[in-house]
Amino acid sequence: MRKTGKTSFLSFLFLLAALGFYSNTFAQASFSVEATVSENTIFTGERLQLNVTISGDFSEVQRPNLPDFPGFELLSKTPSTSRNVSYSNGVTRSSYTYSYTLVAQDKGKYKIPAIPIGVDGKQFKTDPIDVTITDRNEAATDETADNQPDIYLRLNISDTRPVLGQQLLAKVVLYFKEGLEVSSYQPIPGWKAEGFWKEELENGERPQVQSTIINGLRYRAAPLLQFALFPTKTGKLTISPYEIRVSVRSASQRGDPFSSFFGGFGTNQRQLELETEPVSVNVSSLPEKPDANYIGAVGTFRIDRDIKTADATVGESIEIETTISGTGNITLISKPEYNFPDGLEVYQPQENSSINRKNQQISGNKTYTDVVIARKPGSFTIPETTLAYFSPNANKYITETLPAKTFSVAPNPNAVAGRDQPGTLSVQPVTGLANWVTQQENVLWGYWWFWAGLITPMVALAVAYWQKTYHEKMNTDRNFSRSKKAATLAKERLEQALEHSKNGHIKEAYNALQKALTGFIGDRLGLPEAGLSIEQYVAALEEQQVNGDLVKNVRMLLNKCATINYAPNASHDYLKSHVGLAQSIIEKLKKEL
Repeated sequence: MRKTGKTSFLSFLFLLAALGFYSNTFAQASFSVEATVSENTIFTGERLQLNVTISGDFSEVQRPNLPDFPGFELLSKTPSTSRNVSYSNGVTRSSYTYSYTLVAQDKGKYKIPAIPIGVDGKQFKTDPIDVTITDRNEAATDETADNQPDIYLRLNISDTRPVLGQQLLAKVVLYFKEGLEVSSYQPIPGWKAEGFWKEELENGERPQVQSTIINGLRYRAAPLLQFALFPTKTGKLTISPYEIRVSVRSASQRGDPFSSFFGGFGTNQRQLELETEPVSVNVSSLPEKPDANYIGAVGTFRIDRDIKTADATVGESIEIETTISGTGNITLISKPEYNFPDGLEVYQPQENSSINRKNQQISGNKTYTDVVIARKPGSFTIPETTLAYFSPNANKYITETLPAKTFSVAPNPNAVAGRDQPGTLSVQPVTGLANWVTQQENVLWGYWWFWAGLITPMVALAVAYWQKTYHEKMNTDRNFSRSKKAATLAKERLEQALEHSKNGHIKEAYNALQKALTGFIGDRLGLPEAGLSIEQYVAALEEQQVNGDLVKNVRMLLNKCATINYAPNASHDYLKSHVGLAQSIIEKLKKEL
């Protein structure tokens, strides 16, 4: 027993030591080491400031061990230093910076090498930095400088030879010469980017201005906006100019003229309207599709399928959920088609998506939920399915095989028998050939025509009064009138959608379908007749506590109508299925609104 006790005590001490070691290791790792430069493109003879910064929770820092700098001359190995200390939630965090000055010597492209530095007794290295040196003697002549604008706008496209559906990064970048300040900018609405599905990406609160040299002249470059573009057609496409309105002025003479980007005071302020040059993009068709179900996805994805209700009874709904997640044209992905076994009743699927517009790309997931109901007990298997998407990085189709899924359906214990019990007869015995009736004398009110003559005038009077009241309310109460006419108007618009579709006008057909659904909801709830977003219609239904699955179907159908302009290959049969869904939704909404 004593030996066991000693072992436990030693184990406890070992545990404390391990925890202490873990704490020290964590503390050592709770800082960052970074190298930055003042310019990435400079002229020969210009000075470059190199900063090595250690930020976080640390105790001791050693001076960096400087390597050689190809293409540069180091003015002094003795750096200037600065330190900043901050307190937050009782934790002290420090920032220590070593600054060096380099002079550009020879033109060319160079790397500032990784710089070793000791922190708390351990060695770390910064990441290398690319820098370009341009020969000042080969800079633009006065004539060239006069021909180059002081400020202009450019649309930079990540790839001008994409494949159909590939995600492109489009950056709207403002370039302006030294001596100018930009105090504000405002995009001009109306950029369509015909032939592309576009998504605006999340931008930083303030553009990060960088220095660059173009045709031998120094400019400041400020990325203002960025978009994800997905080509929906093949061939040569031209991206229309993007326009902005900017306020510019001559830079003040004090300090760095670029430190007041989007701020400060100056002179000669004026407003300019700038636009980018059109950009041509050659879009290639996708290769021949593989022997798999292609879902229209272009990018990098993962596909999962699961059954939410593995065991059910006859008449209960079963949900088969397919989730497609990754990076690429998530919005344009089509629903996978499955072969469902006999004995299942398949309903309109539900569609949900979650989109992330950060990190200069579109990512997220899209979920399709197939709803089926079994009409008989037994075991059902959804067969193995192979789906395919195209990867631009690998330049080939990637296939993913979804394994077969099996679920069981038990008999419904609450079902009522549909036949007579054994041993019973459904006929009645004959008890005689004649029925003897005693003649009785009837009074006046015993005849039906007496009551009919008495009640009919009262019913007619009540109906006339109701009709008078109804017509008066229809003429005076606009919301009441809209509510009563909502179903009829929706039916007319759905018929218009089918008519447009038969004539090959798919976009107009979906516009009529959208008006039918939004018009019905707006008329029933007394909402404004125009100007509401999809989310506002959905929020109005949720306030009325409409069934959640019904609201999901409304959102899905309205999103489909809103995005149909970017799916020009939709067919008449495809529209008919959505008209049928709209009719079903409207019938259900009649009961709930």
